[in-house]
Amino acid sequence: MRPVFAGRKTQGNLEAHSNGLRFISMRGEIVDIMYPNIKHAIFQPCENEIMVLVHFHLRHPIMLGKKKQQDIQFFTEVIDASQTVDAGRRSMYDPDEMDDEQRERQLRRKLNEAFKEFCRKVENVAKKNGFSLEFDIPYRDLGFNGNPHKEMVFIQPTLNCLVNLTETPFFVVNLSDVDHVHFERVTFMSKAFDIVLINKDFSKQPWRVDMIPNDDKESIQ
Repeated sequence: MRPVFAGRKTQGNLEAHSNGLRFISMRGEIVDIMYPNIKHAIFQPCENEIMVLVHFHLRHPIMLGKKKQQDIQFFTEVIDASQTVDAGRRSMYDPDEMDDEQRERQLRRKLNEAFKEFCRKVENVAKKNGFSLEFDIPYRDLGFNGNPHKEMVFIQPTLNCLVNLTETPFFVVNLSDVDHVHFERVTFMSKAFDIVLINKDFSKQPWRVDMIPNDDKESIQ
């Protein structure tokens, strides 16, 4: 689970109940997410990332430890991030390498199926109890690289949002809250440009995404 309660990782089980979801960690910590409080539920299958995840963007923040959180995510890593670094040092003809790749592909497929099935079951349980809950899947083909916080990440649109869920802090913009999008530094000389998403509520800070490669300009427009 991210954000974590304490330490580096919070592991446990996520259960669907008649009125919401409950996560119980190995250390016995409990997080309850009520269905009416879920504004956006997103399922991101593992394609080029190292994890498969379900992400909940909440209407009202909930207390997690001592902090209020509006975004909660549950994920399973397909491969260790440290393993991906080592992978570059081995020969492509190494039989162990080929076995590893095949195992990894099978694990990706298995985890994607398991998470997809979980999302389907959660939707059915919610519907059966009179709640409407649907999981969005990001459109990978329409994604682009940009810098919403302090590092370059891959940003993808879903049906209702613009998101980056793999890196923290998470970037989730509800598109129905956006009044208009402003393009900055668009010149033939520069290799990158910035976009500013203006909130319909002008009292709130706009969202920025910097350093988007010029090649993505047409598809974003």
